[in-house]
Amino acid sequence: MLRDIHNDFVVNLKDRLRDVRHLIRASRQDVKLTPQELPEFMLDKVARVLDKAFTSAETVSISLISHDPTAHSGAPEARSLAAYFFENGDAGEALFCRDAYYLTKYLLKALHESNALVHEAGFASVHATMIRRHATLLSATKSGDPKAIANACAALAIELHARYRSTALFTQQATDQMRSFLCFSALALAIGLATYSNHQPDGEKLVETTLLALQARPEKLEQAITARDKLHALSDLFAFLIPHLP
Repeated sequence: MLRDIHNDFVVNLKDRLRDVRHLIRASRQDVKLTPQELPEFMLDKVARVLDKAFTSAETVSISLISHDPTAHSGAPEARSLAAYFFENGDAGEALFCRDAYYLTKYLLKALHESNALVHEAGFASVHATMIRRHATLLSATKSGDPKAIANACAALAIELHARYRSTALFTQQATDQMRSFLCFSALALAIGLATYSNHQPDGEKLVETTLLALQARPEKLEQAITARDKLHALSDLFAFLIPHLP
C-alpha cells in the first residue's frame, strides 16, 4: 500500500513539490506589460499554469500516500503541547510538523508574505530540539500552570525562530527578524492557549487571536526579542497573555 510509505518520505516529497512551486511563484510578474515585453508575459503565463499544476500534484501526493489525507483539508488549528509531545507517541511529531507548517504559512500570509519558503520537515528538528533541550519545561506543563506553559512556549518560539533565522522568510530583509519572531511567537502562544484551555480544534483560529494580541504590544515584544534573557522575557509576556486570551 502507498500509505505504508514512511512519513519522512511523504513529508520530503511534499516539500520538494513546494520548493518547485515556490520558485515558480517567485518568477511571476504582476505588472502590466508593453508589447515589447511579450516574451516575459508568456513566461508569466507559463509560470501560473505550472504553479497550478504543482499545487495539484501536491494535493494528489497527499491523497495517495498520506497516512491521514483528511487531516490536510480544512482550516489548520493549534493543538496542545500534550497532543504534540505526550499523548500521540511518534504520531505527535508528525502532527506537530503538519500543524506548524500550515499555521506558519497562514501567519506569514497574514503578515503579507504569501510565498515564503518553509519546509514541513524543518519542524521535525524543532520538535526533537524541544525534547532534547527543554524536556523539563515540557514536563512542567502537565500541571496546567500558566507560567509553566508560558516557559515551554517561550522556548518553542525561540527554537522555531532559531531554526528559520537564516532563511529569507520575507522579501523585506530589514524587517525579516522582527516579523519572523512575531510569526513564531504567535504560533507558540497559540499552542500555549490550546494547552491552557484544553482547546480542541473547531474552526476558531487561535493564531489570529495571538497575532493580534502581540501586534497590539509591539514594544513588549521588541523588549523580549532584544532582552539578554529572551526566554525569561518572552515567558513573562506569554504568562501575562495566556489567562486573558480566549
